[in-house]
Amino acid sequence: MSAVQELFRRDRVFDFMVPKVVDGLDLSHGTVLYMEDVSVAFDGFKAINNLNFYVNAGELRCLIGPNGAGKTTMMDIITGKTRPDTGTCWFGSRMNLLQMSEPEIARAGIGRKFQKP
Repeated sequence: MSAVQELFRRDRVFDFMVPKVVDGLDLSHGTVLYMEDVSVAFDGFKAINNLNFYVNAGELRCLIGPNGAGKTTMMDIITGKTRPDTGTCWFGSRMNLLQMSEPEIARAGIGRKFQKP
């Protein structure tokens, strides 16, 4: 493997990608974001059905999919805009995002950026 291939291999974790200090964030289990069995429906339409999604320290995840696949709804759940019908959502191992308000989630360091201002 060349030096360039080694530098940019998929499983490489860059130090700058790992959060240094977030008040109250416990990464002892290595998981930054934990979502399990998350479901949400709008007027009978299941936007998300039994989603399991995990992000470990140093990982970079990208969400791709067609319109209506649930990408925005998932981000709405993580940021506190939408509450799921079922499931759990944790930031680290101590912060239950489903018990926090939008401002509390933002103060914990979770945010989002839209394509258009």
